[in-house]
Amino acid sequence: MRLASTLFCASSLGLAAAQAASYEGYAFLYFTGNTKAGENIYLAASQGNNALNWTEFNNGQPIVTSTKGTKGLRDPFVIRSVEGDKFFVLATDLSIGSGTSWGSAVRQGSRYLEVWETSDFITWSEQRHVLVSPPTAGNTWAPEAYYDATIGKYVVFWASSLYDEADTNHTGTTYHRMLYATTDDFVTFSEPQIWQDAGMSRIDSTVIEEDGTFYRFTKDEGGSGTGCTDIIEESSSSLRATLDSWTQITSCIGRNAGTSAVEGPTVFKSNPEDVHGEKYYLFVDEYTGRGYIPLETEDIANPNWKVSAEFKLPASPRHGTVIPITAKELAAITGNTTTSSYKAQKPRLAKRDSPVLPGLYADPNIVIFGNTYYIYATTDGFSSWDGNVFYVWSSPDLVSWTRTSTPFLTLNGTNGNVPWAVGNAWAPTIIEKDGKYYLYFSGQNPAYNRKTIGVAVADCPTGPFTAQQTAMILNDEVLTTGQAIDSAAFKDPTTGIYYLFWGNSGSEGPLYAELSDDMLTLKNGTIGRVNGLVDFREGVFVNYRQGLFHMTYSVDDTRSENYRVGYATATNVHGPWTYRGIVLQKDVEKGILATGHDSVVQVPNTDDWYMAYHRFAIPDGNGTRRETTIDKVFFDEETGFMLPVVPTLGSVGPQRIHGNGKVYCGKGY
Repeated sequence: MRLASTLFCASSLGLAAAQAASYEGYAFLYFTGNTKAGENIYLAASQGNNALNWTEFNNGQPIVTSTKGTKGLRDPFVIRSVEGDKFFVLATDLSIGSGTSWGSAVRQGSRYLEVWETSDFITWSEQRHVLVSPPTAGNTWAPEAYYDATIGKYVVFWASSLYDEADTNHTGTTYHRMLYATTDDFVTFSEPQIWQDAGMSRIDSTVIEEDGTFYRFTKDEGGSGTGCTDIIEESSSSLRATLDSWTQITSCIGRNAGTSAVEGPTVFKSNPEDVHGEKYYLFVDEYTGRGYIPLETEDIANPNWKVSAEFKLPASPRHGTVIPITAKELAAITGNTTTSSYKAQKPRLAKRDSPVLPGLYADPNIVIFGNTYYIYATTDGFSSWDGNVFYVWSSPDLVSWTRTSTPFLTLNGTNGNVPWAVGNAWAPTIIEKDGKYYLYFSGQNPAYNRKTIGVAVADCPTGPFTAQQTAMILNDEVLTTGQAIDSAAFKDPTTGIYYLFWGNSGSEGPLYAELSDDMLTLKNGTIGRVNGLVDFREGVFVNYRQGLFHMTYSVDDTRSENYRVGYATATNVHGPWTYRGIVLQKDVEKGILATGHDSVVQVPNTDDWYMAYHRFAIPDGNGTRRETTIDKVFFDEETGFMLPVVPTLGSVGPQRIHGNGKVYCGKGY
């Protein structure tokens, strides 16, 4: 269904070839997020014949909104008519931004598609609200279409959760199947049929045809024996063939390309004379992070999908369609753009009220180097917390955050850049010494079949980082902890000594030790245990303010809505530590749950302090779907103790750093 050179009229190859030869640009339809404003159809146009450089149309405002059904539009898809004179646009009828939960959307969601026609993306037909799914369907998601010349009809396909006929309230257990119906005009549709039933959920299929073979990309939600929940590529000589007639070409496409969790693929072939040459593109929606990311390969039949080296996408694209267009069609779009601009995806600037980082990130370590804030975090959204990459975010003001376009560490054995680790990239912490940046992190170590802690070194806060060949903490030292995870680096300002804290335990306190002069090992004979904490679980962090050391740590299980932050103080880094109570916890009335694994930072030359922490993503988050936010920290003027932190839905306002100088890579000032 992505409009490649053979796409538009298989019954008239001459017409299709003539159309393809005239393509000199691209249009991109998408939605932008789980809000009422985001759940509309947006449009971007390519900067000339360049599939990787885009300009937002209509000053970044929607071009199509809905007046029917839920009045929310997601997953827009566009196909050129077989005659080539107009476009059909389809969309999912769903509004999460109106307060609909994902659970309700799957069981009692819309059975309709939303349909429009346009010849130029400027003038639009009336909206059509078309019933396509059977009464046994709980939802109708991500519709797409492809013209099947063997029957002379368009094949429209989508994902639905199907329930037993007797289960009229849709309360039973089920999974998503891909259905299809045929149509001549996108007005009247045939009865739906099951296209893909894998015995586990499949969603978001997209198709391209090349040399008589159909290539299908689908989000495999159940793994299907691939070992990952990711995009798979399959091929068949028949579009409407059932699952057993398709051959799997590759799986785990996003993971193997180094992305976080992805969905919503859209595939297309580059135009003739595209500035990047002849390629196939697969845009995938990294819904926990950057939104759409372009993957590319030169061979669709034997692909090597990788992230494009340089790209400039619209500000916040989510699941949509890229379609090749003619120079005249491109001019019609850009000629009517009164104010247009693009925001570079490398780096991507993402400004949010709360959470501060868009997408799913946990275990944040907030630090300041020079006049910039940085957050190093766990990439979340994976079952069993099995993400394997680290990114870094930076901000000049605590509000606008830029994420590195590629991971700075990938824990994938010899296929990554941390040789000793094969996943579970958890809880990074960083500290600077003598112009070098030392990042400590935990990962799964197959040599020991447990979590261990390692270190990577860089000349810049954003990398590139070089990991040591082996882990530095194996959890077989003179003192051990439940797991060697959640490290926190700290420089004692009263002595100038560097320490590392770490640990996970239901009954014992965390461990700590002095770091060696080269920061790559622990000094012999310095490992100790922190005593005096109540209900310590993990995520220890240490600060110093006006004669007091402040220790915060996580209580309970990160999967529990009662995950929270405990607090203790001491007058010496070695203790004794005195428990001061809970300093951050959930606010059920606001929908804020599981507030934990924090870090605290002081703005240089002020007494302003901020706490970064994670919580269940809002809405429908859980212990593996967490988001990062920031709130203000205050201290009692008489005791010097930290006051309870108030969790907010609005996060914090902007605050720039003054008088702290710049960071020159390779040497700190």
